[in-house]
Amino acid sequence: MKISRMFAGVAVAALATMTACSNGSDSSSEEPATQETTAPAIEEGPEVAAAQAALARVEALSQPVSELDLGPAPASIPENKTVFYITCSVPVCAEIGSGVAEAVKALESKGWTIKTTSHQDTPDTVAAAFDAAIAAKPDVVMTSGNPREWFKPQLDTLVEMGIPVISWSIPEPFEPGNGIAVNILTGDDYFYYGVIMADYAYAKSANKNILFVGLPIFPVLALVQEGFKTEIETICPECTVQFSEIGLADLGTNLPGQMVSALQADPTLDFIAYAFGGMMFGVPEALDAAGLVDQAQAVSQAGSPMNFQFIADGKHQTGEFALASGLLGWRAVDIAITLFNDGSISKSPALEGIFGKTDIAIGGLPRQILTKATVKNPTSLWSGVDGFQDIFLKRWKLK
Repeated sequence: MKISRMFAGVAVAALATMTACSNGSDSSSEEPATQETTAPAIEEGPEVAAAQAALARVEALSQPVSELDLGPAPASIPENKTVFYITCSVPVCAEIGSGVAEAVKALESKGWTIKTTSHQDTPDTVAAAFDAAIAAKPDVVMTSGNPREWFKPQLDTLVEMGIPVISWSIPEPFEPGNGIAVNILTGDDYFYYGVIMADYAYAKSANKNILFVGLPIFPVLALVQEGFKTEIETICPECTVQFSEIGLADLGTNLPGQMVSALQADPTLDFIAYAFGGMMFGVPEALDAAGLVDQAQAVSQAGSPMNFQFIADGKHQTGEFALASGLLGWRAVDIAITLFNDGSISKSPALEGIFGKTDIAIGGLPRQILTKATVKNPTSLWSGVDGFQDIFLKRWKLK
C-alpha cells in the first residue's frame, strides 16, 4: 500500500504526483467510480479473511435498527434534579442538547430542570463554560468532545462538590474515572467508526484510490483517522490512500476548493472519507459547480440532515455512519438517573473483536450506515430506533 499525507497549507495539487496501486496496474487508464459502484471481488491473499469480514460488516450495518439494549433499568426516578449541559461549537452538540432537553422535559413532573451554556472549542472558552457550570451548582454536568486537560481545574472542583460529569466523545474508556463518571461514546467507538468507514470505502472504491480528510483538533476524530488507517492497511494493501488534515477554519471555506483541486489533479481518485459529517458543508455544491460531483463517492460519520440530503440527492456522499444524536441526549439523562440512584452505570454488551478494542458500543447507541435506500426523511435527525422516546419512558416507568 502507498500512503501519503497532506497537511493543511500544503498544495492539494500535489495529489497529482501520487502513484497508482502497488499491484503494478496503470490506474490512470481506469474510469472514475460512479454512484452505483459495487463491492469488489476478493482475490487470494493474506488479506482475504479481513476483507470478507469488512464487506460483511458493511452489509450488516446497512440494515435498519429496531431494538435498544441499554442494560438494567434505573430502580426509580429521583426528584428535583438540575442538569447542566455544556454545548460545543459544532452542530451535532446542539442536536444532542435537544435530546437532553427533551428528556429533561419528560421528567418535569419529577421536578427536573436544565441549564445550558456553550463554548467555541478552545481551552479558554471551555474552561469558562465549566466555570459557569460550577457557579450554577447543578446535580450533574454533561459535556462532549474536548480533552479533560482543558477543564481539569474545574473538574477537580466539581469532584470536591460531589457533582458527577457525564461526557461523550472523549478519547477515554466508558468509565474514565478521575472526575468523569461515564463516557458514553468512547475512544474505542471512534476508532471503530474509522474502521467501518474504511470498510465502506473498500466496498465502494473501484479504483482503490482513496482520500481521508481528517480534523485532528478533536482528539476523537484523530482516533477515527487511526481506525481508518489501521483497517484499510489490513484489508486493502493494494490501495493508494492519501491523508489530508485540516483545521476548523477550513470548514465551509477552504475545504470545498481543496476537494475540487484534489479531484481535478487525480481523475482516478474515486472515494473520499471525511472524519466528521459537518466537514462536508459546501463540498458537494463546489464539486457540482466544477462538474466533478460524480467522480468520487464519500462517507462520513456523526453527520446531520445536511449529510442525509446529500445522500438523498445523490450529491457526492453515498454513505453516513450515523449517530442518533437525539437518542444520545436521552441516554445521557438515563445514565444520570442511574447514577443518582446508587452510583452505578448501566451498560450495553460491548462489541468486541476489532483490533482488540473492548469498549465499542458499550454506551448502548444504535449503529447503522445510512444510504439512499434507508434515508427516510433527509430533513430530520436520524432517530436510531423509531419511537425511542417511548422506550425510555417505559424504562423510567413514566408510561
